[in-house]
Amino acid sequence: MLKITRTNTFSAAHFLPLTPEKHHKCRGMHGHSYEVTVEVTGDVDDAGWIIDTGLIDKAYGYIHAMLDHKTLNEVAGLENPTTENLVVWLWEKFHKTFGDTRNVHKIGVTVKEGFDSTAFYDGVV
Repeated sequence: MLKITRTNTFSAAHFLPLTPEKHHKCRGMHGHSYEVTVEVTGDVDDAGWIIDTGLIDKAYGYIHAMLDHKTLNEVAGLENPTTENLVVWLWEKFHKTFGDTRNVHKIGVTVKEGFDSTAFYDGVV
């Protein structure tokens, strides 16, 4: 088996409504630059690849349009956009796009929020 990766970025605002009302810096609106890396693990086909990376780019283009320079809390499913919730939401979008591809066995997504916060989620296809 082999793994390929693709990395893209977006910037967005959010707030964390479930944090303590007083004295938590993430309670108020603020923004981040995000880095999203998608890992696709699977068998290489006769053409020499797991999947056409254009499928990843197409999925990311759709996601980028939904998230870039937006308020994440306003996106369906991201009402509480912690990094953990965001990485699962992103995984579900990528899985829906190419998770049924014959050679794909596993999809992993890493979200890096700013310089020092990272979440990773993978699921078996």
